[in-house]
Amino acid sequence: MARVVAVANLKGGIGKTTTVVNVGAGLALKGARVLLVDTDAQGNLAMALGVHPRRTLYDALVDGVPVERCIIEARPGLDLLPADATLLGAQPIIARRPDWSRVLAQALQPVTGSYDFVLIDSAGSLTPLNVNALVCAHDVIAPTTVEHFSVKSLELLMAQIGRIKGGAGHVRMIIPTMYDPRVRQSGELLAMLRDRYGDRVTPPVRVNVRLSEAPAQGKTIYEYDPRSRGAIDYALLVEHISRAFGFAARPQPPAPPPDPAPAPYRPVSTAAPETCPHCGKALQHTSLAGYRISYCAQCRYKKQELVRDRQ
Repeated sequence: MARVVAVANLKGGIGKTTTVVNVGAGLALKGARVLLVDTDAQGNLAMALGVHPRRTLYDALVDGVPVERCIIEARPGLDLLPADATLLGAQPIIARRPDWSRVLAQALQPVTGSYDFVLIDSAGSLTPLNVNALVCAHDVIAPTTVEHFSVKSLELLMAQIGRIKGGAGHVRMIIPTMYDPRVRQSGELLAMLRDRYGDRVTPPVRVNVRLSEAPAQGKTIYEYDPRSRGAIDYALLVEHISRAFGFAARPQPPAPPPDPAPAPYRPVSTAAPETCPHCGKALQHTSLAGYRISYCAQCRYKKQELVRDRQ
């Protein structure tokens, strides 16, 4: 069965949809089968992925259309159950049902076995559908901008999750978004988050205009600008999430047979492991969207290079 993850925070404009799109796309690039579910009537997931759905979550929840008929393929390995403004009319209908808090879980149950991850995007308030998303989810990921109002909203989110799920331990990760290392207050608030929530706080996603430009083009950050800071930070976040949830990248199809011409002689490299130029620790590596990313877990140094540039 899929790992169902709600991406939630009781505040808007903090990067929830950006996180759902780029984490989902990154997991799909690593070979995972991913379903994105939009429970926000703004329908931003469809716009961000450049798709135009015929059916939406409303059809599945209100009209009883089988959910598999409402899902569309957005990218290879990445499917979408979209939403639009009709979802505003679904909320009062759902709220009158005796099993109202489990409507989404019941709708998704027939398809969850087909995926490794189901990522649910939610609105910035505690609507009936947001409660459904939290009830349905095994885990919660909470993006938050590194500013006072967003950090404060985490406390309210923790309290609500405690009431709905019987404890705030279901919040597996807190993702600092729009982080600006040049601003002293950002650094202070990030340190406060780490003091309060410990290793649940992931490495931050830095402020990057490319992340706000990509959805207008209907592209993920890996498609729009894979060299950008946003692409690097989300690639590292995907690696972090993969390790946390025990997902191993699936092997890619074998490469075509080599040219029969003899390859030129290349001496075996005896170079020492690559180390961080700042602190001297051994660098770790990951690959995503055609790039090899080297990073230091100690001091957060990062660099990236095209894989083909190394060949």
